[in-house]
Amino acid sequence: MRICFTADQSKGLDSVLSYHFGHCPYFVIVDVDEMGTVKNVESIPNPLMGEHAPGELPAFMKSKGVNVIITGGMGPKAQQYFASYGIQTIVGAYGRVRDVLEEYLQKKINYIPSTTEETHPEEQAENDEVARLKKEVAFLREEIADLKTILKKLEERLK
Repeated sequence: MRICFTADQSKGLDSVLSYHFGHCPYFVIVDVDEMGTVKNVESIPNPLMGEHAPGELPAFMKSKGVNVIITGGMGPKAQQYFASYGIQTIVGAYGRVRDVLEEYLQKKINYIPSTTEETHPEEQAENDEVARLKKEVAFLREEIADLKTILKKLEERLK
């Protein structure tokens, strides 16, 4: 299976996930075997960064053999293009690629399954964005708490 993650950096599994599919600077493509073992990791620049070319990135992912794409956010049109290629999309993800991959492989992923419904795309996008922001705030609070604990331990060592 080939899983593609949107990324803000070109650091492979250590990259931070990008929050929007079409605007990400990099893609991290991970090959995983049936046992969930990572076989290959490839970081590639977004060939259409800064351009608006509907359908071209989904076609590019199809040409790369991608089966699943995981990202922070994606519009309904892009989701439709991916669905037409048989590529599963998962939105609402955040964190480091390594951690998100582990959650996905362990089926612990609690992200918003993408939808291709066209009933109210603006409302759906707004709801998805609000849900993503709530998760991001919770994640950042946890990170701040962890950093505070580390800082406290360092201060104790310096005394």
